[in-house]
Amino acid sequence: MIKIAVLCSGGDSQGMNTCVQAIVNMATVHGIMVMGVRRGYQGLIEGDLVQLTRESVANIGTLGGCELKVSRCPEFMTEAGVKKGYDVLQKNRIDYLIVLGGDGSFRGAIDLERMGAKVIGIPCTIDNDLFYTDKTLGFDTAVNNAVSAIDNMHQTMAANDRGLVVEVMGRNCGHLALNAAVAVGAHSLAVKEMGCPLEEVVIDVKHCLFNGVKSPIVVVSEAMDYTVEDVRKAIEKECGIECRACVIGYLQRGGTPSVFDRTFATQLGINAIELIYQGISGVALGIRNSNIFYMKLEEVYNLKDEFNKLLYKQLRSLHNLK
Repeated sequence: MIKIAVLCSGGDSQGMNTCVQAIVNMATVHGIMVMGVRRGYQGLIEGDLVQLTRESVANIGTLGGCELKVSRCPEFMTEAGVKKGYDVLQKNRIDYLIVLGGDGSFRGAIDLERMGAKVIGIPCTIDNDLFYTDKTLGFDTAVNNAVSAIDNMHQTMAANDRGLVVEVMGRNCGHLALNAAVAVGAHSLAVKEMGCPLEEVVIDVKHCLFNGVKSPIVVVSEAMDYTVEDVRKAIEKECGIECRACVIGYLQRGGTPSVFDRTFATQLGINAIELIYQGISGVALGIRNSNIFYMKLEEVYNLKDEFNKLLYKQLRSLHNLK
């Protein structure tokens, strides 16, 4: 019998539970035993494994968060830490390891593969910063959460003719901020990829106020070197309008996964098991043009970010901004 393990590493993202459920259910169809690794690479080093069955994962598919738990493991960034993890896989006779996670998790997976483990990577991060795939698992839900929060806040801001400045997650990647900004019709967007100095944000708001906007929305990526409070103060000082600032933070990361993320997660889980059944490893799954595909793990970092500058310009054109 083939015996595999699955772990979730780094930050949790919506759809992880759905994907684990699909992995276990599909593995059961093929007579494959699945061990869950608690707390990511930290749990792998410590040998914290538990068998997963259809029954044990039956009710997790609609939940956000991560039932297997996640953690960040500095020790796994060392060769000695990777060796400990590899030894645990060997001791427990694990034939394949499926890693759900983002950038750092994939680097750990590559290190394990180089040591001799058979690994499959599944892209899970709300930041959407693994650029070999069109989307990462959790990104769609996180954008929807951000949009819902901004919409709700803007309703009360509009009632008082106040401006709203909102910081969204994304780490060093502006994809989440861009998509949220377009969805809410933001009047200014600050993302690292486009520079966006604070002075330009203030100019944008001035322009929109001059053209009749009463309650401007500004979306700021967390990657910027100024804060939403800096933006709020600058707008109030330079534009003469009352303004409120909010960091919506982890609200974006929780909650029930969207229909897209549930479907995507299920496809990823099914495909991971099908690859294992075919004896394929050392690859990362992704989605491109609505189709699931895979490529060599070591090649995922060869593709750099292609920030959607056209969409950014189209957002600015809505308010006749240069």
